[in-house]
Amino acid sequence: MTPWDMSLNLKDVVLDFTFLSLFLIAGTILRRYIPFFQRFLIPNNIIGGFIGLILGSQILKIIPLDGDRLGMYVYHLLALTFIILGLRQSKTSFGKGPVSKAFIELTCYITQAMAGLLVAFTVIYFFNPDFFAGIGFLVPLGFGMGPGIAYTMGHSWEKAGLVNGGMIGLTFAVIGFLIAYIVGISLVNRGIRKGETTLIKGKESLNRDIRTGIVKENSPGVAGFLTLSPEAIEPMAFQVGLIGSIYLLTYLAIRGITLMMESGGLGEFSDTLWSFHFVIGLLLAVGIRKILDLTKKSYVIDKGLMNRASGVSVDYLITGSVAAISITVIGQYWLPILLMSGIAALATFLIIRWTSKRAFDDYHFERFIGIFGEMTGTINSGLVLIRITDPEFESPAAEDLAYGGGIALFLGFPLLILLNLPIVFFNNSITGYWIAFGAMIVYLLLLLIVWRLIGYIRYKK
Repeated sequence: MTPWDMSLNLKDVVLDFTFLSLFLIAGTILRRYIPFFQRFLIPNNIIGGFIGLILGSQILKIIPLDGDRLGMYVYHLLALTFIILGLRQSKTSFGKGPVSKAFIELTCYITQAMAGLLVAFTVIYFFNPDFFAGIGFLVPLGFGMGPGIAYTMGHSWEKAGLVNGGMIGLTFAVIGFLIAYIVGISLVNRGIRKGETTLIKGKESLNRDIRTGIVKENSPGVAGFLTLSPEAIEPMAFQVGLIGSIYLLTYLAIRGITLMMESGGLGEFSDTLWSFHFVIGLLLAVGIRKILDLTKKSYVIDKGLMNRASGVSVDYLITGSVAAISITVIGQYWLPILLMSGIAALATFLIIRWTSKRAFDDYHFERFIGIFGEMTGTINSGLVLIRITDPEFESPAAEDLAYGGGIALFLGFPLLILLNLPIVFFNNSITGYWIAFGAMIVYLLLLLIVWRLIGYIRYKK
């Protein structure tokens, strides 16, 4: 069963929205007054998510939150976030920075997957032969790709036998967030003390507004511009309406494809297609944006308002992700999850640290810390860490983070196929996982060769 097939009571949906909203407000208040959260810049959405986890049905049982419903919200918010990404104005040309960042990102994804799978193999061959090897593949999905993808893919694997797969994916995502902020902030402070930063030299770089999350000292930023007349339609309503219309097209497109698959005897693969709904949504959004650009109608889209819509989607997505974590699942898999997370985090750190000094011509530390934040949390985590060392975003590190992620998304699509390979084509057999492991090695080598060739061509020019 896909999240589209889940039966819901409208009352539950409305109450869930109000509870998540309350958690976000509570997280904002706690960030404002508690020094620990300010020191490590823990986002309000993560704080709010843990409030929901504590008050929900997992621990205190005060608020009736259902993990399956929260997972469904995460599933849909993921697609909406990718649709917004596709609608925003895209860059027409890419320099060395975004391309190098994309290859570093893909290297981290593959390494995280291989590290998780090696731990899974160890558990299977020495301790528990019934252990689900695919848990190892949830590491890159939870770390670098975020809670939405981690839940969606993990949930789709439940049909293959991974009990609570969606919750396990969310667990990896939350661990990744904690690593991104707690370890990331520690690395930033160490880098400032040792003089590794380019723009900040041994001084505190964050003002009180950033620490507390409340704008009081600086001038408030501009959220966006009105591209339509409010007398005709609220401009924000038009942006949301465009996003919703593309999501409807996404549903219809996937529904049409699955009907053709079922008529062709490929119905068993339809659930996998539904788990890639965010990719279909992104492609449709990019296509519609391109049509609007060619017809000179894209002026109706405001990047600022789209950014705000994306921010709302991500805030509720992350709050719901953390609140949906299953304590039972953590208790059942805590040792493999911690081992996979620890090894993957260390490997990610070493890869990014080494490559950042060699792949970029300048701002090595800013680029390193930004990519580390994204590869363990999300792009928002990376931007937060960059802002500490580059408060005004004077370096190209933040821009490379955004555009490099777009390049990696398309170059990394084969990786999503490889992650599903053992389940879809080998009936979840251990042989399928070894084949996927070998294919990842080949994929990694090809990426490194292409990256090297690109660098050689640029050097010759």
